[in-house]
Amino acid sequence: MTNGVWIGVLAPTVLALAMTACSTPVEQRSSVASPTEQPTSSSPTPDPVTMPDLIGLTSSVAGRRIGQLDGSTRLGLSPSWSGAPVRCDVRPGTVVHQRPPAGTRLRRRQVIRVQTAYLDIGVFRGPCSPTAGDLGPLRGTDATLARRFYRFAADPTLGAPFAPEPVWHGIGSGSVATWVSVAQRADLSAWRLDTLYAERSGPFSALDVLAASGGYYQLHRGTSAGCSGDADDPPAMAGFRSITLSSPRDTTDACLDWWSVTLYLDEDDLIRGVALRLGAP
Repeated sequence: MTNGVWIGVLAPTVLALAMTACSTPVEQRSSVASPTEQPTSSSPTPDPVTMPDLIGLTSSVAGRRIGQLDGSTRLGLSPSWSGAPVRCDVRPGTVVHQRPPAGTRLRRRQVIRVQTAYLDIGVFRGPCSPTAGDLGPLRGTDATLARRFYRFAADPTLGAPFAPEPVWHGIGSGSVATWVSVAQRADLSAWRLDTLYAERSGPFSALDVLAASGGYYQLHRGTSAGCSGDADDPPAMAGFRSITLSSPRDTTDACLDWWSVTLYLDEDDLIRGVALRLGAP
């Protein structure tokens, strides 16, 4: 064959091949992940925040525990405090009830209700005999004398080592005071001072304040101003040495909770005077 004949034969074949190539679709890469590909993992779910066990803790420790929990989680927790009357089996100022109970998952802005123990001295005064009631730092014979006075404060019929003459009883350095006679010592009303003091209305009594402690207090040598800002001894007690019973640090959340009772003693360690000091809000 001549070249012209070969060209004539091949032309239809080439044309057919070209048309077939044009009609074959181009493979497109899918943007959908194949079933064998693993999806990107999300951030791990944080552990739930649960309510701590506050039962038995002092009010100040429980308050700090709630504050620390709220600070670390930023849940906006709202503690609500109230009191629950008890007797000698529970230390005043410690948590006896909580809601929600320990282990409960906490929600954002949840209200935490806490009840702390207190002695309702109108119903029950004691005395109590806690094994760990003497919180120091003063010990020895002064601690024994202070314990006897606490028991007298709870029940005046038990007596205390008073001098055989009227005893001075007042507020702070003596802004308000009275003299309690020997015959009046067992009468609780004779120890009450009707006045305004520490942004509160009376009557006030060192015996009532000390009885409400349930026998838990700290004991120091000398006069303690504490939150009262008044460390001056009353002029009527000049020359006597003093020891001071005061509210425990671990149940004193604010100045409003602070108190002290100072005993003025003569050279025979007999009580000549009693001064009450309270912290103001």
